[in-house]
Amino acid sequence: MNQANLAGLDGLLDLERRDGVDIRSTLLRVLTDQYVQKPTHTPDDERHYTELALRLIEETDYIARTAVAERLARYPAAPHAIIERLARDIIQVAGPVLQQSPCLTPAELDAIANECGGAHAAVIAARGRAEPVHVEETAAAAAPMRANAQAAELCELFFTANGAERRLILMNLEYATTFAPQLTTSEELTRRLESSALAHNAEGFAREIERALGLSRDQARRVVHDKLGEPIVVVAKALNVPPSVLQRILLFVNPQVGQSVQRVYDLALLYDEITQEAARRLAAIWHDADPPLSRPTSHLHARRREAGEDARAAAHAQERAAAQRDTLQIRRFERPLTGT
Repeated sequence: MNQANLAGLDGLLDLERRDGVDIRSTLLRVLTDQYVQKPTHTPDDERHYTELALRLIEETDYIARTAVAERLARYPAAPHAIIERLARDIIQVAGPVLQQSPCLTPAELDAIANECGGAHAAVIAARGRAEPVHVEETAAAAAPMRANAQAAELCELFFTANGAERRLILMNLEYATTFAPQLTTSEELTRRLESSALAHNAEGFAREIERALGLSRDQARRVVHDKLGEPIVVVAKALNVPPSVLQRILLFVNPQVGQSVQRVYDLALLYDEITQEAARRLAAIWHDADPPLSRPTSHLHARRREAGEDARAAAHAQERAAAQRDTLQIRRFERPLTGT
């Protein structure tokens, strides 16, 4: 994990409670849920999750720590450093790990009993009386339903977060185990996105990302009409839209974002900071949180009508683009924003 990512983790620990919800606790729990869905992990994945989880554990309440302990207690591939940390926590947190975790050796259990005292020793003494659970089988059976619930929770966490919190979520999503799909990108798709934005055609823009990312109609509209603008940056990064095109999209597609030059500048910097992997993982979370319904044949006519509307809007967009660029002095504005 490079220095920029370490700085991002340090910033994550400084977040305060927002609207009664501790974003650190929620992020720790959701990332842990995702981690235990896979029976094994690469050394890099384990190292990244271990470092992030240990930092978050130190800054979360016992309820969140207990939830993590319960999820990792029966998971054979749980990182040993995290299990040891949880096993030495207060008994409410340590209990599930001391009773069930297969990651602790007899010598380690004896040391914990001696160090932590009576309550821990009593749980350890009762260890092994329950029948073992085959984690891989139960996890596989429950995975689809749990994945959708987790995706919905993380989706809401992102959309209700402020700008600083969204940045930190994106900086750390690269190390989550969420599947990052391969997406088809093209110059033609980029042109259609830009044309829709320059024509102030928010609905047309939403339809383009709905098709490109496989989102539901409601989710695509939520991305376009977001007041802060980070979802548009995620779309641009996931679809490999050039930074200069992103700047024009931000200026035109949503007036709440485009009216602030400083906001557009900050979002352009965010584009350079996040990885395409993280952007595509968040796009996958949006998809899983609200999967698009299968569209019946009766909707084909509506699709054709929408395509016609998009084509007509695109035909007029290029004519208006030059005048709009001159009015807002975009050419002068682009130079300091263009990513390297």
